[in-house]
Amino acid sequence: MKTKLPASVRLSDEIPGYPVFEIAHPKCTARVALHGAHVMSWCPADEEEVLYLSPDAVFTEGKAIRGGIPLCWPWFNAHPTNPEQPSHGIARTRFWGLLGAEEDESGVTIRFGMEEGIWKAELTVKAGAELEVSLETLNTNEIPIVVSGALHSYFSVSDIGNVRLVNLEDADFLDTVGVSTLRKQKGAIEFKGEVDAIYDSPGKVLLVDDFSGRTILIEKGGSPSTVVWNPWMEKATAMGDLPDEGYRKFCCIEAAIANDKAVIVMPGSSHVLSTRISVEE
Repeated sequence: MKTKLPASVRLSDEIPGYPVFEIAHPKCTARVALHGAHVMSWCPADEEEVLYLSPDAVFTEGKAIRGGIPLCWPWFNAHPTNPEQPSHGIARTRFWGLLGAEEDESGVTIRFGMEEGIWKAELTVKAGAELEVSLETLNTNEIPIVVSGALHSYFSVSDIGNVRLVNLEDADFLDTVGVSTLRKQKGAIEFKGEVDAIYDSPGKVLLVDDFSGRTILIEKGGSPSTVVWNPWMEKATAMGDLPDEGYRKFCCIEAAIANDKAVIVMPGSSHVLSTRISVEE
């Protein structure tokens, strides 16, 4: 790669043909794969790891990494019109290009780009005491394009039974476990079985781990939907890249644009989907 990396960033070739940028900065450590422009790890100084990465994750082109922050883009879930297209788009299973990397006293910024057909995107990762991930869709075409997607963030927890999610109280949501059903959230979200829900909520979420005493703040931008997911036991055991009990160690909280809330990006314009993650004192 021709781009010069700052002193706190090292390019690892531990996995042949699968470059990973390793950040060691006074504010944090982090790892970002070129494949999928995928944040695999982020650990602020004096804190435990914030993101969950499956110990059985597969690192090969064409396979999404299980854990960290996969990029679901330029559509969310199944393609809205073509069932032959891959679920959750193309971004998480392709190698991106490195656009630049820099550092200052607050942390490290790395920028990636990808372009295929009518689709063009840039991803910016800012890793420091906070983690910010911004996915920008750029329309360089002469016609409008429709985009949806998600920043599918996996958060590390002591045990899924110990956590609750705050700030989605009274929000309407689509419960997609079994027959899809519209519901209204009552109180904090707790996990006692499979959860796969799309909330009508553009705001922040607090992940409270009552065992560890840690609270993680997840803020969003350009995101009308918040997806909450945990596969629970039966689905976890069917996943070859997740330990059978792995579901107990994470909770997914996603800044999302569900397909029914897809954004129209006009020619010459762009749309930014972002998440900012911090550990509360």
